[in-house]
Amino acid sequence: MRDDHDRGIPDYRRLAREIGQSIAATRPPNVMVHNGRAFWKLTDVDSGALAWLAFTRPDARSGLARRKVWTLIPQMQVFVANWLASVDHEVTDQSQWIHTNIDLYEARELALLVPRLEAEDMKRITRPEAMLTLEDIDRHKVSTVLGKGTDHALRRRR
Repeated sequence: MRDDHDRGIPDYRRLAREIGQSIAATRPPNVMVHNGRAFWKLTDVDSGALAWLAFTRPDARSGLARRKVWTLIPQMQVFVANWLASVDHEVTDQSQWIHTNIDLYEARELALLVPRLEAEDMKRITRPEAMLTLEDIDRHKVSTVLGKGTDHALRRRR
């Protein structure tokens, strides 16, 4: 029986459970997630060289947030929403990079190996041509995503 303070307030628990189940059903199988983030190592299709360290949010509420890929910009110690990586992540044929799901600990190690981003590449990813708009390009600090230890190690690497 509901208490007096609950009267007139709809119970959204069932709706929330259904939404959560539908999000979980659309997640690709066998994707490791830590604190809502799935980490990815992006390697060049031709050379196999490390190109990016990235993360996605497969359980995010909005469809756009579930499709968005944030890549590490090591010299700035931030992850930036990258429209190129986002499009590549969804394309199965003719992709530029191989996306390998990794755990948090491997992501912390790879953060120190990610090549510096050239100015031209930075201009290109911050001027979206597909999927994202300029307003959709947001940033996350390395300290928030990978922890303070990785952030300090990247600062020392400069």
